[in-house]
This record gives sequence, structure tokens and C-alpha cells, in this order.
Amino acid sequence: MCGIVGKYFFHKHSFNANDLSKMMEAIYHRGPDSSGVFLDERVALGFRRLSIIDTASGHQPLFNETNDIVLMANGEIYNYKDLTSILLAKGHLFKTKSDCEVIIHLYEEYGSRFVEKLNGMFSFCLYDQKKQLLMIARDRVGIKPMYFYKDSDVIIFGSEIKGILAANEVNAIEEDNILGEYLCFRYLANRRTFFAGIKSLDPGTYIELSPGGYRFVTFGSTLPPKQDYEEIDLLDKLENYIYGAVERQMMTDVPLGTQLSGGVDSSLVSALAGKLIPGLKTFTVGFHEAKYDETPFAKLLAETSGFEYHEIKIDNRTFSDVLPKVIWFHDEPLCHANSVQMYLLCRYAREHVKVMLTGEGADELFAGYPRYMISRIGELYNKCGALAKPFKVLLNAIPIRKAKKIADNLGLSDPELILWNAAFVKKDKAEYLLDIENINLSARTDLLEKSWDQDLCLFDNLLSFERKSYLQPILMRQDKMSMAASIESRVPILDNEMVKLSDSIPYHYKIRKFTPKYIFKKVAARHIPKQIVYKKKVGFGVPIDDWLRDKRGLGKYLDMLLDMSDDINCINTTKLERIIMEHRNNNINHGDVLWPMVNYVIWKDKFIR
Repeated sequence: MCGIVGKYFFHKHSFNANDLSKMMEAIYHRGPDSSGVFLDERVALGFRRLSIIDTASGHQPLFNETNDIVLMANGEIYNYKDLTSILLAKGHLFKTKSDCEVIIHLYEEYGSRFVEKLNGMFSFCLYDQKKQLLMIARDRVGIKPMYFYKDSDVIIFGSEIKGILAANEVNAIEEDNILGEYLCFRYLANRRTFFAGIKSLDPGTYIELSPGGYRFVTFGSTLPPKQDYEEIDLLDKLENYIYGAVERQMMTDVPLGTQLSGGVDSSLVSALAGKLIPGLKTFTVGFHEAKYDETPFAKLLAETSGFEYHEIKIDNRTFSDVLPKVIWFHDEPLCHANSVQMYLLCRYAREHVKVMLTGEGADELFAGYPRYMISRIGELYNKCGALAKPFKVLLNAIPIRKAKKIADNLGLSDPELILWNAAFVKKDKAEYLLDIENINLSARTDLLEKSWDQDLCLFDNLLSFERKSYLQPILMRQDKMSMAASIESRVPILDNEMVKLSDSIPYHYKIRKFTPKYIFKKVAARHIPKQIVYKKKVGFGVPIDDWLRDKRGLGKYLDMLLDMSDDINCINTTKLERIIMEHRNNNINHGDVLWPMVNYVIWKDKFIR
């Protein structure tokens, strides 16, 4: 796990690398173990290393046998041993035992399309000096980040936005029309970031740069056909695939542990890893508020499995004090409040391990969010004809928040059911606060149109869109919070083989009789206590609403929000003051809009003002 920054100049006379050291310094936390630089008249490449495999000789940049192909890579290639055997048989010579060196020789052997052969989490830049060709790539799921900025003379890229902002050519300017989308969904979709001109490279994409221009190429996007599995056969197959993914991703030359939240996903990963490492080190973060605290479930698994259990608990003041630092590490306003406890947990775990396995990805691959059932109900509602209206009236009459949420989604078109499934805030509430008639969601709707597959049912289109949208800030959270503490986090459930298997599974094995993640939970029940498998989903939550009412903690930022309200484009200050007063007095809960607004003004203060 490492950090990359670099520049590619389309015109040699524009070459300027006097800011490269400053760009590298901005991402020092991603690789405190060593650094490397490569310069010629076309490129300037910088690297920070967190050594995990071949700690002695795997320093970067890496070169081929003739030193004319250069590589800087972030991440891990889990099938590198198999690929190395193939390449050795073809006569390639390896200089190190680094997993990433296979990338160079695969490029020599197969050209740019070699990325199809990689099973791993990665972002990298590969420079072919003879062709003056630079290749910048990101893994097919988007586990490792890569950003870029382009003008007519240069493309500047990096593992984090702050590395790009350190370049001479780039100014920190806020992107247009972002606040409405952020309020509703808490992140920006379809390559957009909060910074004008800086884009996120799509998962499963590489850029080829040459003096004549550039092109984007996608890979790994072909879906396998759905299979008609017998349930017992699928259970056995899924169990073997999960175990294989966990085993593959435990390769390391440094201490390894797991992030154990107390939920089913991290518990299953930890249970399988514990079969391979007796006395596995596990790390859990909790709260003093019992409603949000899952440490009893994590402790239960640790005690029954013989893990070495580590736990921290955080409170409002600790959370609020570290929030600005976390937003700086994140580069943008947070999507998930639990980024803060994840950072604090990683910072603590770094005293014991350098690599952690996590459970991310299971909900998106195997339909673990209860909200997915809303789209399924909405699809059935649209087929109900005359019975539809009375059903919606009945739901609205039920005094339960979830019933109201279902009712609000009934009558939407299929694309709308998918688009609004992951919303945190209703569109009309965001428009009320921002004093605008219609929030600009064109980037998000464009992404939905691009990802829509007429051959898939609504449910499978939903999961496909979620992988390209909602999953992305989850993976950015995992990467940036762990790297902020100089820890490598790995996500076995998003292993290539797991993704392919999930795509072949019909939806009735993912949600059955209103049980989310049905088949995944059946596998989990073979290895972990059922009270963990089938407990109510908490989702690594944070008591944000209550904490915002305490001025000694998170509530202090509401004053900052009011003070900066004149600097917020299109915000209605009178409405904002009313919302804050109603929330502080516990009259109406407005944490859904106040939390992202607090993040936004802290980010603006850190990066823009």
C-alpha cells in the first residue's frame, strides 16, 4: 500500500518538476517507509512506500530488465505468484520478490490489456520510455483511488487530491453545483469531486497518454450469465470462494489483523482468517451509547474463536476534536460519519499490525441493505394496477418511519427507484434549505443511464448502479482512513472471483422473504454465532443527532456553520437558523442535513478559504 503522484507533459518545453517533492510530501502518510522518484523530459513521477511484501528489496520505482519500462504501483496483486510462474516460463527476469513487479513483465508480454489478468486492489502508473507512453490504471472495483487533473499541457495525477493540489498548475477551487447532490446523497457521482477540474478515475479504467493525446479504456466489465444453482451447491461454492479470497488476501511479510465491527461481514472474514492464524488480532471500536454499540457481538465472536481482542470506545468530544483532521485526510466532506471512528481504530491498531482485513462489499454484492427491498416493492407496486393507490394510502397511515419511506417511493419509475434508493435526504428538503427549485443531478442520472442494462431486471440494475455509486465512497473511506494511519486495509469479499460469482447469482438468493443477504448469511451461519448473523443491522452507525445538540462536542460546529453561512452559495440563512434551533431544542430532528453541512464548512475552511 503506497501513494503515487505524477505529471505527464504533452509538450516537452512545458516540463516542470520543481513541485514534485511538495506533491510527495502531501501524501507522506500513505508511505512513510521509503520514497522514490523518476524524471525524464516527459514525466515526473513520485512515490511513497508502505512496505508490506518484500520489505527489503521491493522499493519503487520498479524497472524491467532493460530499465526502459518504469512502474509505480499502489496496492496488492493477489495472484502474482501464478502470474510470476507464467512469466518466468516465458523468459522474463525478476529483480525483486514484490507482487507488483509482475505488472511490468505482463505489459511487456501482453501490452496494455494485461490488466484483465490482475486479481487485486491497485492503482498504478507505468511508463514506457521508448514509446513515451504513460498508463494510469485503477482496479476494476475501485478499491484503490486515483485522481487526475488535465489541461492542454499536462495531466497531473495522484492517489489523493491533496497531492494534486500541491502542484504548481492547480488551484483549490470549488466545483459548481455540488451542494444539492451532496446533501441528498452525501457524495458526488460519476468522476466528480468537490474540486473544479479534478476528477476521479473510474473503476476498471486506465488512461493511455502519449505525445499525441490520451484515451480512456475500460476493462473487466463483462457480466457472467446468471446460473440456475441448487441452494446447497451454491452454499458450498460461496463458502469455498469466500475462504479462498480470505486466504489469498492474507499474504504479507508484516503483522496482520482484522477490523471486527460486530456485524456479519467482518465477523465472517475474521472467523475464516482465524482458522489460518491462531490467536488472530482483531480490532473493534464502539460507543458508550448502547444503541450504537456493537462491541458485545464482536467480543462474543472473539471469545468463542480464541482471538486476541482489542477494543476502543469513543465519545462526542473525541469524535468532534478529530473531525477536521479526518476531513483533511479524506480530501472532501465525509459521506459516512463512521470515517472518524475508522480512523481512530486504525490509528490504535497501527501499534499492533500493519495490515487489516475488513468486511466491505458484502452488502453491495449480496444485497444486504434493507432499503433494497423498497425498490423491489416499488417495482411490484407499478404492476398492481387498481390496487396500487389504496396500498399507498394504507402505508402512509402507518405511524412508522420505514412505512412512510416505502410510501414515498411508490409510483416512481424504475430508474427513479434506483436513483433515490440510497438518498439520505429528500429532494424537497434540500431544495428548501438551498432556496433552489431543482437540484442538479445530471451527473448522477448520466451515470445511471450509462450503467443501465436492458437485459437485467430492476433489482440487478440496482446492484450494478450501487457498485458504481454508493460503494465508491465506502471504499474511499476505507482506503483513506487506513492510510491516514499508515495501515493497509484489504477487502476479501471484493476479490475478483467473489465479484464474478456474485454476478452469476440470481436475485432470489440475495433477498428472500424480506431477508437481505440471504445466501451470504446462510454461509456465515456455518462459522459464526447465529445471534450475530441474524441480528438487526446497525451499519456502523454514529449517534450524530444527539451529539449535534451538545456544544461541548459536535454541536460547536453548528456555530461555525452559522458564521460561514454567508460564504455558502445559495444557502438561505434564515431557514438554516430555524433548522439549527429546531434541532438544538429537540423539536425536530435535522441531523440529516446538519451533519453534511457541518462537513461542508469544515472542508471549505480547510481547502478553499
